[in-house]
Amino acid sequence: MNQKKLLKIGFPVITLIFLSLGTNARLPDENRNYAPLNNDTLSCLIIPSDAHRRHQYQTGYHYHILQEFAKDQNCFLRLTLLPDSVSVWEALFDQMVRVVVLDATRDTVPENMEELVIAGPSLNAKDHVWVYLKEDFEVMQAMYAWFNSFKHTEKYAHITDRFYRSKGERLSDPVGGIISPYDDAIKKHSKAIGWDWRLLAALIYQESNFHMNVTSVKGAVGLMQVKPSTAERYGVAAKGLYDPDENVRAGSLFLQELSRFYRDSLISDAERIKFVLAAYNAGPEQLKECRYFALAQGKDPNVWSEVAEVIPLMREDKYVHLVSRRFKGEETIRYVEEVMGRYERYCEFLK
Repeated sequence: MNQKKLLKIGFPVITLIFLSLGTNARLPDENRNYAPLNNDTLSCLIIPSDAHRRHQYQTGYHYHILQEFAKDQNCFLRLTLLPDSVSVWEALFDQMVRVVVLDATRDTVPENMEELVIAGPSLNAKDHVWVYLKEDFEVMQAMYAWFNSFKHTEKYAHITDRFYRSKGERLSDPVGGIISPYDDAIKKHSKAIGWDWRLLAALIYQESNFHMNVTSVKGAVGLMQVKPSTAERYGVAAKGLYDPDENVRAGSLFLQELSRFYRDSLISDAERIKFVLAAYNAGPEQLKECRYFALAQGKDPNVWSEVAEVIPLMREDKYVHLVSRRFKGEETIRYVEEVMGRYERYCEFLK
């Protein structure tokens, strides 16, 4: 998100909350069942990003809160990301999104939007809020009434615990039997492809540090850094890649496809996992060439350590006639080592 577009001259959103709810607006009757979004789509934009050093998954927190609201309303939730050419306020005004999650203490409303938007309630201790157009006041009422009740439930406490970790906890180690906020999805999809969920979690940590809204310079998206072209092969649309469950589903199915490439009787199960990890990082065609190159060097192409040993040679001039392109390979070798090392550590914590 282009923050320069967001922080325009205006007044803090936190002020807007009190102005909006203190004048012509009224708080909804919490006993009334509001369902203005039944069978509709709630498009949302989440501005607060994950706090990497503080181990807080703010994007995931807000997304899961909105998911719970969507379930209550029997509506569809769509997470929207904007190109740099479109500001948050333009998206809201043009109805590209209906709800924006903002940091009320930092983000400001442009002067030309002051009379058009409304905000509330405060969603956490950081004063993050939902912001809408005033003409969507009925939706705001429904969301306010629902959240005022939901925040007192065990489900809300569970979501808060999952996505806001204490400063002393390490993201790379499981705490209290939990590896990440997305363990449920990881367990479900790892089981579907016959993987140890702790291994899949170790891969996801390597790809994204469990941050659901990251995008690489090459266009890979989300928890498992899946490219849209790859996701489409498994029935996951590009927009769906920011849904943690859909992202892990697409990434897991890709791992399953890669596993089929190495179902050679000469490759052991333990070695196959390493080749799959390497292929996930570098691509299956590159790994095929690495194995052929290892064979040409008198190494066993079915043992990852022997293949990894000669990969650095693939960038040397004297071997250029044996490869289609120079391949440094340090990243892939390190990738396999770190994922396997983290997997072993997870196994120590979670028997």
